Amino acid sequence: MLSWSNGDTVADLGWRQGAFLGSGLASEAWSVAPAVVEVNADDRLIVTSHDCDVVNPSLEKEPVVEVLRARVVDAPSARPGPYSSGRNPRELQLNYAEETRRIVLRCTAHERWPVSRRILTKEPPCGHLPPQERRLVSGWLAKRYIRGAFPTEFDRRWRSKSRQWRSLLESYSEWIQGVYLRLNTHGELPTGRPYACGVLLAVPQDHRRRTDWPATRDDLESRLFAFWEQFKPHIRCADADVLGTDEITLAQLSSYQRFDADWVSFEDDTATTPNVIDLMP
Repeated sequence: MLSWSNGDTVADLGWRQGAFLGSGLASEAWSVAPAVVEVNADDRLIVTSHDCDVVNPSLEKEPVVEVLRARVVDAPSARPGPYSSGRNPRELQLNYAEETRRIVLRCTAHERWPVSRRILTKEPPCGHLPPQERRLVSGWLAKRYIRGAFPTEFDRRWRSKSRQWRSLLESYSEWIQGVYLRLNTHGELPTGRPYACGVLLAVPQDHRRRTDWPATRDDLESRLFAFWEQFKPHIRCADADVLGTDEITLAQLSSYQRFDADWVSFEDDTATTPNVIDLMP
């Protein structure tokens, strides 16, 4: 049985998800880093474990926390690009404002490892990611395990137009809280047999009070339908719906998967995901 007399100390010192290890604790964390991870003194180490795990009163239940290496890169800001907003499943780039300067951090999903939770009792964190960036990091990591998986043959039939799809979503980024796709089958269909897809776009519920909501909804539904219909006879669009998050039920979502291009919702300050989606089976 592991003894843990300082269970409250971790919380009292301010440790939580998104906290940065100071130089002293970072040295201890580097000592147990995987051999393939290159040590750089200017790197940041971010705690990525869930808040409840970080401050859990039982060391036996939660003996470690996970840390993520974040490299400081030479860039004026993390402008929209292939590594921003959770676009890339392996690398993430984000802005961070320190006390005296703004820096750009580049994270790689494979450069993370567990460290003893005991070390968090030694000193407080040296900083924290802001809430939006913290959610971005945790969501980006989670998507490696929970993002939708679609048939290779389905992807082959539409991926040549992926840039057009991104452009369509980006042009409505302020309206997008989540993008979902439904297929008639997740099997690999032979040439000549079409996939039938349904698209559901979730809009922040407050946007439904805007005067331009009816026109925007109609335009979005029309453009979503037209995008997928261009792949006939290989893909047929059964329906394209644009709904406020307060109009969407778990029963509706049960047949959909999150679509990997929904990262556009990270481009502004809208919430990233309706909380109820985490309850889906």
